[in-house]
Amino acid sequence: MIQIQPSIQFSEPSPYTDGSLVPLKIIWQGLHVCVNTVCNRTGKMVVADLPIGHALLNSCKVNIASQEIFCPAEVLGWLGKPLLESLTSPSKEEISVIIEKYFESQNVVILNCIDHLYGHAVLKLFNIERHLRNNRNLGVIVIVQDFLRWMVPEGVTEIWSVQLPLSKAMKYYPSFDQKMQEECRRFSTVYVSKAFSHPTVNNITLFTNTQRHDDNIEKFRVTFIWRDDRPWITNSFVILAAKKIGAPNALLSLQNRKIITLFTKLRQKLPQAHFTIAGIGKETVFPGWIDDQRVTTVTEEIERRLCEVYAESRLVIGVHGSNMLLPSAHAGMTIDLMPKERWGNFAQDIVFQENDPRIGSFRYRFFPISTSVKILAHLIETQIREFDYFKKQMVH
Repeated sequence: MIQIQPSIQFSEPSPYTDGSLVPLKIIWQGLHVCVNTVCNRTGKMVVADLPIGHALLNSCKVNIASQEIFCPAEVLGWLGKPLLESLTSPSKEEISVIIEKYFESQNVVILNCIDHLYGHAVLKLFNIERHLRNNRNLGVIVIVQDFLRWMVPEGVTEIWSVQLPLSKAMKYYPSFDQKMQEECRRFSTVYVSKAFSHPTVNNITLFTNTQRHDDNIEKFRVTFIWRDDRPWITNSFVILAAKKIGAPNALLSLQNRKIITLFTKLRQKLPQAHFTIAGIGKETVFPGWIDDQRVTTVTEEIERRLCEVYAESRLVIGVHGSNMLLPSAHAGMTIDLMPKERWGNFAQDIVFQENDPRIGSFRYRFFPISTSVKILAHLIETQIREFDYFKKQMVH
């Protein structure tokens, strides 16, 4: 945690000299929580990230007057430049914030979950579990975009729901900043959570109110998580070419055929399984024996229902991405298909719910997206058939 009231806990070297940055005022940019500072040697004004969220490893500093950006090169495009642009050209749009108060507390920690990427926002939200467990002397306040309000668990002191779509989350809204400043003045001591970008989740039910998969049920689902924008296609050049000529449906038709082929092979080996397709996008049609749970829009009711589908799944399979977070958290086992350019993001889309690393390695598996349907069918069949026996061998 980092204290921001009554004093700002911030000590960073100046990007200009061997001096340091003196904190002046917190700026609630939205996605970022920043501090306005002055270099104690040059007098230059610098807006700096507080080390929370992705800024823990990739802190950005900007000089609005000179348009300078100081940040690691690898995040310049998606963190540094957007931060400077947002502060240089603030939005006049009024952002609605709904305040829900549950408990009284003068000393609080605020978890800011605002992000422009769905997966990032969900992962930040998972930090609540740690604060409710470890910071019982502090009230926990969560700032969450309204589409994730349903996942905020009981026990928090207040919920500040922000009506801000992902597409607008990188902008700076002075009206939002002013509202946050006003709300913070209600408290004696305010900390901000470090909002780790990939926190441990011990109990997903705390967030979704849905129990995880029961390994003992005889009837179960095998579910493929569908994506329109990142299809199960091996050749990335084919994907680029299809998008370039405006023929994405050809890719989705190919994905459809691969899923049907995979499920057909598994159907012969796993007669007790129900085969399901879930995700966003309803392009292409599946045969009647495949339960099509895909949607075109997402609401709280739909997300809750899909979590039940995931929890009924002995195994979920899908292409790496934020689409795998809630499925992996609820299903019995997971197969993550990895595009070659995504191996650096290994396991970042999986919510591990297994304490024994040996059983965890059996439950959660990662294969190249190029793995053939035939081999994948064999691996899935073996994973499901051998799980009970494997667990019996792994006695502590």
